[in-house]
Amino acid sequence: MLFQQVICKKHVSVMGEIRIALGFLAITFLAGITSAQPLSANAPVNLTTGKSASIQKGGAQGGIQQNADSLSTIKAMLGQKIILDFRYFCEDDTPSSQCRTPMTKIPASLLALLSSHNIGGVILFSENIENNEQLITLNYTMQQHMLKAGKQPLFIAIDQEGGRVARLPSDILAPFAGNMAIGATFHQHGSTFAQRVARHIGKTLLPLGINTNFAPSVDINSEPKNPVINVRSFSEHPEQVAALGQTFVEAMQGTGVISAIKHFPGHGDTHVDSHSGLPLVSHTRAQAMTGDILPFSNIIRSATPPAMVMSAHIQYPSLDDTRITDKNGKRQIVPATLSKKILTNLLRKQLGYRGLIVTDALDMAGITQFFSHEEALVRAFSAGADIALMPFTIRNKADINAFAKLLDNVAVKLADSALDISSESAFLISSYNRIIEAKQRFTLDGFISKPKVWWLDEANDNALTNNPNSLKNKGIGIEKALSEGSVSVLFGKEKLPITSTRWLALMPDAARCLAFEAALAHASSKSTNKPLEFACLPLTALPNTQLAMDLLQQAEALIVGNISPLHATYELGGLDLPEHVKRRARETEVMAFSKKIMSAAKTQNKTVVFAPLRMPYSAQDVKSMTDIAIATFSYAISVSAQGSKEENKDDQKVTSYSLNALADVLLGNMAAKGRSPVSLDSLSLQK
Repeated sequence: MLFQQVICKKHVSVMGEIRIALGFLAITFLAGITSAQPLSANAPVNLTTGKSASIQKGGAQGGIQQNADSLSTIKAMLGQKIILDFRYFCEDDTPSSQCRTPMTKIPASLLALLSSHNIGGVILFSENIENNEQLITLNYTMQQHMLKAGKQPLFIAIDQEGGRVARLPSDILAPFAGNMAIGATFHQHGSTFAQRVARHIGKTLLPLGINTNFAPSVDINSEPKNPVINVRSFSEHPEQVAALGQTFVEAMQGTGVISAIKHFPGHGDTHVDSHSGLPLVSHTRAQAMTGDILPFSNIIRSATPPAMVMSAHIQYPSLDDTRITDKNGKRQIVPATLSKKILTNLLRKQLGYRGLIVTDALDMAGITQFFSHEEALVRAFSAGADIALMPFTIRNKADINAFAKLLDNVAVKLADSALDISSESAFLISSYNRIIEAKQRFTLDGFISKPKVWWLDEANDNALTNNPNSLKNKGIGIEKALSEGSVSVLFGKEKLPITSTRWLALMPDAARCLAFEAALAHASSKSTNKPLEFACLPLTALPNTQLAMDLLQQAEALIVGNISPLHATYELGGLDLPEHVKRRARETEVMAFSKKIMSAAKTQNKTVVFAPLRMPYSAQDVKSMTDIAIATFSYAISVSAQGSKEENKDDQKVTSYSLNALADVLLGNMAAKGRSPVSLDSLSLQK
């Protein structure tokens, strides 16, 4: 029997395609910001330091006019209105496009750039982060440099939404199951998990020197084929998104970390990723106000409004159908990020937003395909944006020089348009004031008011694993509870639990195969059922159909784990064979193969379980060949080395709280408590 042949080869090699592809395994088992003050006509301010400055040129009260109209003053304000990324940096002559050296220790040239241009902030990515000590040292060095240079403290930002958008490694901060999983708990727990997750994220970020989090996403996911939002959304219901988003903001900012809600005016009903193109939303204005914009409106008008709102690189013609000429000479509808009607008239005036408007990254294709760096900056600021995020890629010294020229050109353009103190220059002053006030309110200089060792000690205490009350262990508890509370039976509840003892699984990749194997082992150890025999075929590259059919013939139950939209290569977990990653199957191919095996299983009277690990819409498409559908809304895994040699993949341990919850539901150890926050009806699928 093939089962017996495979079981005997269990210990050959985890990744040698024996254990994963063939192996049915027997499971038995602030204290102020350098005295900074807002700029006013009665008390002129040095714009590089924020300190009150004596009026020069005869001490005339009209000195504010001279300052506002001067190129140097505009440049000083301009620097505060920029947040840069230093994801990679090469100090040699490596071309910018080829530089892939992570910046984990900031060089003198970048420190000089920050202070000489009076830069307002920096955003960090996973490439910038190794461990607690390195991260604290990096952030402390940047803030200390700005203080010594007499400059404003920096916004040090990150995208730590939770779920699939998490920059910190899981050993520092649990990724959690994400917003849609939180939405799945709403009917039973209300906003409890939004509060617990946001508070935990904030309490972890602040001691690391991160004071700004571009989260949460309050987009309404109303487009099943949305490639970029999907599980980053709490729900398809505006009121539910508003309630969870408001709680998230309140909890995050309660820890002292700035929260930015995104992506205004709403990125949920798009089928194009603004990282690669420019999406268009066709809603009417009435639909926009009661749908996409409602969460932003409610949160802004709450008792705890967000300190920042991030704009979206989307076209929304019912809100602004103005056509502008792009760099290719084509006339097209202005993106929201560059729209004065959307950022100033709607967000600032109609909704009454008083905080900071920050653009989404200006290096995204939704902007760079159509506008030069200079035009994007000028248009964004003229539209009403206070802060431009990532307006220019800096990877080497040549980029530093090019960036300086860009700022000079933008300053000239803004100066040319500031002929009237009541118009452009007045906006620059009010925008600058909002930035200074936000930095004061959240006491961004508080990080360097204490010695670095203070934060190192706090971060180490937070990370203790032998203390049940440590922040890390509390985070693990939240992660586990959220995964268990969000797992949702979409249909087939009456056919649970599964009592079959021979299972075949199709999983999106090798790492999920191993994680599901571990989950079943753990679940079966708590169950009174007989020991399971289990085999898993990873679908990174499609397996041999005959092999799948042979294994199916011997199995009693088929479990199909599905990730739709398909996850990124960097999310695979690093355990697949390189040649499989190289010839990775497309999403349509994965689904076609899965359907073929599911149909065969159905004709053989096997129990068929479909488990969407990301968006659940595809469950409706396979309902005729499925007995049970269970959604987790998360495919997060954790890969850790168990032996001394990390390169030995036999020593890799792969775990997943979401798959643990799935296994417990399948075996009857617990009932699924979640409820999908998005509907699966045919009307949704036909949008």
